Amino acid sequence: MSNARTGDDPDLRVWIERLRDRDSRKRLHAITVLAALGLRARSALPGMIEALKDPVVEVRRMAAVGLGEIGVEARTAIPALMEALRDESEVVRRRAVVTLGDLGPEARLAAHALIQSLRDESASVRRHAAAALGEIGPTAAAAIPALIEVLREEDVRVRVVTAAALAKMGTRAVPRLIEALRDPDANVRRHAAQTLGKNPRAADAVPALTELLQDTDPLVREAAADALRRAGA
Repeated sequence: MSNARTGDDPDLRVWIERLRDRDSRKRLHAITVLAALGLRARSALPGMIEALKDPVVEVRRMAAVGLGEIGVEARTAIPALMEALRDESEVVRRRAVVTLGDLGPEARLAAHALIQSLRDESASVRRHAAAALGEIGPTAAAAIPALIEVLREEDVRVRVVTAAALAKMGTRAVPRLIEALRDPDANVRRHAAQTLGKNPRAADAVPALTELLQDTDPLVREAAADALRRAGA
C-alpha cells in the first residue's frame, strides 16, 4: 500500500495543510496541485470538500474540479457538491454539476438537486445539469418530466443535451416521450420523436409517430419519419 493511499505522504500533507493557509494564493496553489494529482489525492478528500466553502471563488471551483478528478472514490463529497449547486458563483455551480455527472450512477442521490439546477439562471448550468442527469441514467428517472420541460428551451444547445439525457433514461422515458409527441411546442415534439427513435421500445410509439407525419412543422415530420424508420415501421 502506497504512502499516498494511507495519507502518510509528506508532500501530500503539505498541500493538505496549505488548504487552510490564511493566504488565498497559497490555498489556490494547493487545491490546484491536489486537483492535478487526481486519484492520488484521495486522502485529501476532507480538505478538498471543505475547500468547496472557501471564500475565494476560484478555490471553490478548483475544489470541485479536484473532486471530479478523483472519480467515484469522491462519492463522500456528494452532499457538499449538492450544496455547491446553490453557490452564488455560476462557475462554481457549473463545475459542481459537471463533477456530479462525472460520478455517474454514484451521484443518484443528487438527482433531485440536479433537477432544481435545470432551472438555473445560467444556460450553461442548465445544460450541464441535463447532461449530469443523463450520466446518472435510469436511476434518475424521476427527472424525466423535468427534462421534457427543458425541451422548450430557446437555447438549442440545452435542448440537444437534454434530448441526449432523455435517451440515456432508457425505456422508462418512453411513456412520457409519447405524451410529449402531442405537446403544443414544436421543439418538444421534434426532440421527443428523435429521442424515441433511439429507444429500444420505439415500436410502442409507432401510432403517435405516424400521426406526426401530418404535423404542420416540417422538422417535426422529418423527425417522426426518421424515428419510424429506426423502429422498423
